[in-house]
Amino acid sequence: MKLASLWPAAVVAMCLTSPAASGAESQQQTPQLIVLKLDDVTAQGAHGTCPVSPRWQRVTDFIEKNRLKASYGLIGWSLERDNPAYFAWIKTLHNQGTVEFWNHGYRDRRREDPAGEFEGPLTEQKAALEKTQRLAREKLGIELRAFGPHWSGTNRDTAKALQDFPEIKMCFYDPKEARQFVFERVLVLENPTFVPDFDKFQQLYERNASDKACLALQGHPNAWDDKRWEGFVKIIGFLQAKGCLFVTPSEYLAKFAGR
Repeated sequence: MKLASLWPAAVVAMCLTSPAASGAESQQQTPQLIVLKLDDVTAQGAHGTCPVSPRWQRVTDFIEKNRLKASYGLIGWSLERDNPAYFAWIKTLHNQGTVEFWNHGYRDRRREDPAGEFEGPLTEQKAALEKTQRLAREKLGIELRAFGPHWSGTNRDTAKALQDFPEIKMCFYDPKEARQFVFERVLVLENPTFVPDFDKFQQLYERNASDKACLALQGHPNAWDDKRWEGFVKIIGFLQAKGCLFVTPSEYLAKFAGR
């Protein structure tokens, strides 16, 4: 049986680990935690009766079949137009506890745009955060508790903007100075961006990440053709073989980050 399927029993074991246990024993009893940070959920590419693209549905089916947990970055503009099937898809995953959705910004950025929405002034950043938070509440009945910018850097105003949203408890990678818990960028699923390359991932994991308590692994499922998909599946199998435990951001925050 895969360790990923042992939640919450594995969590109980970790929480009950004796502080007097040796370092080797503690290491053996505490699996590395994985937060799958999967970016750019919208309804674009919806096909037939599926309210999202076949690639998004494929990764979702895989997560459910393998009893994993994941987090999906929701872009706010996709909630503007009424789309009952898309909204129901999101709400079902949320209610099952399989996937945690988070604020991935609002704007549908284009290549010709000079800057990302979290590289501009404070007022614009607040507006972007507010739109996505509000739409998630109104259309989905969901309070988004994490944030990560879509196709955008951050600046010193981003941390200030986030102060107006106390319900947001976590950030992915940036801004480093935020009051929220910030997941560190140690390793991602793709190398280069959009390409899950198993060999490169394994090398970087063994070099930089094998001793980390938690890894937030970014990927873009809608960019994965069949070959890239195979790379993702190999990466997940590798992590499962290592005994890693897949959790949502909020599960990690509540149970392991001391917040």
